[in-house]
Amino acid sequence: CPGLSPPVPKLGCDLWPCASLATPGVWAVWPCASPYGVTGNASEVSYGGTVLINCSTTCADPNAIGGVETSLTKEEAARGCGWLAVRLNNVTEPLSEVLCFFTCFGQRNTSVFRMLAYGKCPLRPAPAEDASVAVSHLLTVGPGDHGQDVPCHAELSLRPHGPLFSPEVPSRCHRIPAALPEPPQLQAPVRLEAGTAANASCRVVGAFPAEDAHFALVLDGRSLDVAVTEAGDTLTASTRLSPRTAGLQELNCTVAVGAAARTARARLHVYRFPAPVLELSPVPAGGEVTVTCRAAAAEPPAVRLQLRDADGGVLAEGPQPQLELRLVAQREDDGRWFGCRASLAVGDGTVTKDTEARLAVLCESCTCPESGPREPKMWLWGGNPNCLLVPTRCPHPSPSLFPPKDMPEMEASSCPSNRTWLQGTREALSCGATGNPTPTVTCTRDGATVSTHRPELVTRSRAGTYLCNATNSLGTRSRLINVRVEYEPSLTESGCPAHRTWVEGERRELACRAEGDPAPSTRCTRDEGPPSAGGGRAVSRSDAGRYTCRATNKHGSALRSVYVSVEYEPSIGEAGCPARRLWVEGTAAELGCNASGNPLPHVACTKLGDPHAPPASPNVTRAHAGTYQCRATNAHGSALRNITITVEYSPVAVSLRVVPSANVSRGASFSVECRAEGLPAPTFGWALPPAPNLRFGADNRSVAVARAAAANRGVYTCTASNRHGRRAGSVVVRVDGEPRAQGGGTPGMLSALGWHHRHPLVTTACKKGEYNVRDAEGTSEGARLDGDIPSATQGRFAHRQGLAPWLAWAGGPQRRRGHEDPQAGRAVMMLSPR
Repeated sequence: CPGLSPPVPKLGCDLWPCASLATPGVWAVWPCASPYGVTGNASEVSYGGTVLINCSTTCADPNAIGGVETSLTKEEAARGCGWLAVRLNNVTEPLSEVLCFFTCFGQRNTSVFRMLAYGKCPLRPAPAEDASVAVSHLLTVGPGDHGQDVPCHAELSLRPHGPLFSPEVPSRCHRIPAALPEPPQLQAPVRLEAGTAANASCRVVGAFPAEDAHFALVLDGRSLDVAVTEAGDTLTASTRLSPRTAGLQELNCTVAVGAAARTARARLHVYRFPAPVLELSPVPAGGEVTVTCRAAAAEPPAVRLQLRDADGGVLAEGPQPQLELRLVAQREDDGRWFGCRASLAVGDGTVTKDTEARLAVLCESCTCPESGPREPKMWLWGGNPNCLLVPTRCPHPSPSLFPPKDMPEMEASSCPSNRTWLQGTREALSCGATGNPTPTVTCTRDGATVSTHRPELVTRSRAGTYLCNATNSLGTRSRLINVRVEYEPSLTESGCPAHRTWVEGERRELACRAEGDPAPSTRCTRDEGPPSAGGGRAVSRSDAGRYTCRATNKHGSALRSVYVSVEYEPSIGEAGCPARRLWVEGTAAELGCNASGNPLPHVACTKLGDPHAPPASPNVTRAHAGTYQCRATNAHGSALRNITITVEYSPVAVSLRVVPSANVSRGASFSVECRAEGLPAPTFGWALPPAPNLRFGADNRSVAVARAAAANRGVYTCTASNRHGRRAGSVVVRVDGEPRAQGGGTPGMLSALGWHHRHPLVTTACKKGEYNVRDAEGTSEGARLDGDIPSATQGRFAHRQGLAPWLAWAGGPQRRRGHEDPQAGRAVMMLSPR
C-alpha cells in the first residue's frame, strides 16, 4: 500500500490486512477472514502518546468508502485500496473507543477499537462505569486512635496487554471529633493587693484530644501567660496574677478544643493598702507620751484603726485616719508593747495589717561610784534601777553600774504562739526574744531547722507545730508555735463521688465533703427539674438526675457535677400489662407483659392451676384460656400480676334433641331443642317445615309444635352463629309413623349432622314475635324425608301471626344438585326472628 512508511504488505489472494494498531513505526497485521467484514483489535498506549491505526476491508466494491470516528485528536496518515491509516495524537483518555467503518455496496459495516491509556497521570473520572472503584470499610475508633494514619493501597493491572501499576496513595490522618464534656474550674484568690503576685489555675477534665486543647486566661482584658500540665485526663493551666491597678477585675479562663469552647469566670478584688504607722518617742519617767496610730491612703478608702496593747485589748478605735493615746510614763512602762492595726473591707471579707513598737522610758541621774563631779544626764532604763550606760566623765566605771545579765524571754507580742497564713502568700516564721546577752533564736519542725527571717511560699505542708528556742549563755527558753494554713475549697472524687447509686426507700443525703480552711460550706442543687428536698430522707425515683455541688469559704469556691441514679423494685401496671386479654382461636397472639424497674426486671409468666403449660402452638387454642401469673424480678424485689385470658371461638358441637321423641303421632305435641358451644355464646336460627303451629323459645334455642300434623314432618335444622363463624345441625321428625330418614337416628335425640347451609339464614337478633319464612333447601349431607305431603297442604304457608313467607314452594318436581327430588311438592319453611 503506497504512502505508508513502512508500507503495509499485501498478503495475497486479494486479502488485505485487517485493522491493526501499534506504536509509531511498528505495525501488527493479520489476515481478514470475512470478505465483507470490518475487524479491529483493542490495544494500549502510554499516557499522552501517539498511535497509528490501520482500518481495511476485503469488500469487492471498488467504491467502498471508509473512515474513523473517535473523540480523540486524529489526522489521516494515508488511504488506499480498501484501507486507510489514521494517526491518534496525545492520547490522554483512560479508556476510549475508536470506530472504523466501510460502506460496501450500500451496506455500512463497522468495527470498534477499545484503547487504554496507561501510565502515571493525573487522576480524573473515567467515562466507563467499570473504570472507577470505591472501597469502604467501617472502623470502630476510640480516643487512642486519634491521629493514626489510614493507608489505602490501589493497583491497576493491564495484563496481559500491559504492566501492573501500584501507585503510592498518600495516607490520611484520622481525627476523632473534639470533646469538652466538663466546664473548666477556675481557682484564683478572691482578694489581691496591687503590686503583689499570686498564683491562679484553670483545670478541665476530659478534654479530647488533649494536645489540641488551648487555654486563654484574661485578667481585666489583659492576656496572661500560662503553663499547661497534664495528669491523666486532667489539664491544668497555671498563671501568675500581678495586677497593677486597684478595683474589681474579672478573670476569665476559656478552654477550646476544636469547635468546642467553654469559659469559667471569677471576680478578683484588687486593693491598695499600705501598712499603718505607729509613732511614740522616748520619754523620761513621769513625763507624758503620745502614742499615734496613723493610716495612709488606701483603695477602697474604708480603713478602720485600732490601737492595741500586748494582751490584745483595744485602747482606741475609730475610722479616723489617725488615732492618738496620751499617757504618763512610769518606770515600769519601759518596754511596754503597743500595736496599731488597720482593717480594710474588700469585697465580702476584711484585710488587716499590723504595726508594733515599744515605749522607752528614760532615767534622770546616774552617779559614778568614785568621787567626781555629778552631772545630771538622761539614760535609758534597762528594766532595773541601774543605768544602761556609764557617764563618760567617770574614768573608772564600776561593774555594778552595768545591768545584770538576763535569761532569754519570748513574749507573746514578739513570738505569737498561734499564726494563720493564707496559701499562696509568702510568710516567715519570725520569733523575737529578749535577754542579756542577746539570745539566738532557732525554730525546728520534726527535727528540721526552718528559716525565721526569709519569707517563703505558703503551702498546706507548712501547717503544723514548730518549736522555737531562744538561747544565750545563761540558758534557753522554748515556745511552741502552731501555724494554720487557710486555703480555698476543693472537691475531689474521694469526698464527693461524681456518680451515686441509691435505692428507692432508703434514707440518703446528697453529701459532698470538701477540703478547705476554714471548713467550707457545701450546697448541692439540681441542674434541671424540681429541686430535691435537702437533708436525709427517703429516696424516691424522682431524685435521679444531675446535681451541681458548690463548696464555699472566705477564700473562694469550687464546683463539682454529681449524677444520682435511683434503683427500685419492679412494678407491673395496667398500661404495660393489661389484666384481661381477649384472644381468638386460630389467630396468633403473645402473652406480653412490660414491667418498670431499675435495673430492668426479668418477666416470666405461668398458668395458675395447670402444672402442664399449654402445648406450643403458633396459633391460639382453647387450652390457652385461663389465669396466668406474671412475675417481674430484679435485684431489689419482685412484683406479681394475674392476667385472665379469654379465648373466643366459633360454634362447635351443635346437637338437636326431640322431646319426647322424633317419631310423633298426629295431634301430639313435641319440641326440638338445639345446643351448641361457642364464645361469645352463639345465637340460633332455624330452617324447618312451615306450619302454623310453631312456637319458638325466648332464646330461640328451641321450637315447640302443638298438635302435630303432617306439615310438621321433615328436617329441622338449627344454625348456631357468633362473630367468629357458624355451624349447623339437623334432625328428622316423623309424624304418624313415617319411615326413618336416610342416615338413621334414634328416636328423641339426633346429633348434629355436621353440614353447613348453602342458603342464607337470618339472624335471631331481631324483634321478638317477628319471623321470616324462607324455602330451606336441604343438601345431600343433611337428612332427607320420605313420603308425600297431602295435597290439601299444597300451596299453604304458615299463617301464624307474625310469620310471613319469603319464598313460595314450587308445585312441580324440583332439581337439587342435579337430580330430581322424589319429595317434590313439599313446602319447607325456615323461620328466624327478624
